Amino acid sequence: MNFKNKEIFFLCLVETFLFYFTLALGIFCATNLEKILEIRKIEIPSFSSLEFIFYFFLATLFAFLIFRFLRERVIKGKIYKFLFLSVSFFSSLIFFESFLPEPVPLILVFLLIFWWIKKPIVLNQNLLIIFSLAGIGASLGLSLKPEAVIFILIILSIYDFIAVYKTGHMIKLAREMMEAGVITALIIPPKISGFSFSLNKVKPGSDFLILGGGDVALPLIFCASLIPLGILKSLIVSIFSLFGLFFNFYIFIKQRARKPMPALPLIALSSIVGYGLSQFMK
Repeated sequence: MNFKNKEIFFLCLVETFLFYFTLALGIFCATNLEKILEIRKIEIPSFSSLEFIFYFFLATLFAFLIFRFLRERVIKGKIYKFLFLSVSFFSSLIFFESFLPEPVPLILVFLLIFWWIKKPIVLNQNLLIIFSLAGIGASLGLSLKPEAVIFILIILSIYDFIAVYKTGHMIKLAREMMEAGVITALIIPPKISGFSFSLNKVKPGSDFLILGGGDVALPLIFCASLIPLGILKSLIVSIFSLFGLFFNFYIFIKQRARKPMPALPLIALSSIVGYGLSQFMK
């Protein structure tokens, strides 16, 4: 992995755009969902930070058990794809239904998933991830209090650090899923032509930059949780989360031997700082 100055600039530009575009769509979705729920007088079910963390680790454990004990690669790949497409379908549907009339959302999601199945490339992969994260991030954020999200960010940042630098199981699982053609992340190519590349060309150690879905979803959930308190607070946190992303990118590029690194801790820290500052604003 050897980037030139132009490629570094392009990677930074595209990563910033995809990251913030996802956050912006999620905030847009959360704002619309809140209005729809208010008009229909529906109270969204809320849950605690401990419940969120419990379900997160339950899902992680399930994925790890598949990775650790299921030996048949073909079956593993089918399971990964089924889970990925199922979550993508329902999450993207939430996003499109927040502002489009029926049956347009269903048609759009079916077309997007069919495109991904027929010809999985970097472009449709990123679109699927963006719409999915926007939908699920908005809906989860509205069901959580900001204080609960802060606790979740702290706990999962610690887990992210341990899973990458200590146990390494997250890296191993991600590599196996990539080999199966399932990437639960945004893919940033070093050149614009890379958006048309097949997902088969996105391998560990390649020139593509991988930004994990959780590194985008969690700050988005934080932003969405602030919508009931005012969109300004949500936007401030989203902007501050960018500072964490930039700092991560800078550290990654400056590595002598570029290795995977946990992005969530710095993004979470910046987001929390942004939230603290937003408390002084009316």
